[in-house]
Amino acid sequence: MEPIRRPMRRKERLVTEEADIRRILDACGILHLGLYDEGRIYVVPVNYSYTYEDGKLSLFFHGATAGLKKELIEKDSRAGFEMDTGEKVIPHATNPALYTNAYMSIIGSGRISIITGNEEKKEILTSFMKQISGKDWTITDTMLRGCEVYRLDADEFQAKKNCPAKRK
Repeated sequence: MEPIRRPMRRKERLVTEEADIRRILDACGILHLGLYDEGRIYVVPVNYSYTYEDGKLSLFFHGATAGLKKELIEKDSRAGFEMDTGEKVIPHATNPALYTNAYMSIIGSGRISIITGNEEKKEILTSFMKQISGKDWTITDTMLRGCEVYRLDADEFQAKKNCPAKRK
C-alpha cells in the first residue's frame, strides 16, 4: 500500500494489515468517486468490486456508455475515492465534545481506465456480480450492450477504523 501524501493525525486508527483491509473492502457497499468537472468536483456513488494483490488495490465499477461520468473520465482519468461502512454515533453521557463515530473507511486516489475487450469485461462483471450477490452469473455479449466497465488503480490509499466501545 502506498502511503497517502498527508500523514494521518489519528495514527491509532490506521489499518495496515492486508486481511483487515480486505474486511473493510468487503464490508463497504458503495464507492464514492470524485471526478474533476471544470472547476468543481463531481461525486458519484457506484457499486464496486476489487482486487487487492501485494498491496496494490484496483477497484472495478460499471456505468452507461454515455453520460457525465463517462465524459469526465475520458477528459481526466484522475479520481479520488472514498468508501465506508456507514457510521454509528457513540455518545458520551456528560460531554458533547467526546461524542465519536464507529466506522471503517478507505480513502484514496488513482487513475481510471475504460476496459475495452469484451472477454475482460465479462470476467470483471462476473467477479463483480459474485462479490455483490454471492452468486455465480454468466455475463453475455447482450448484457454488455450499453455498459462500460471501468478500472480504478489506486496510486495511494489509507484504510481507517474507529470501533470504540459504548462510552460513559
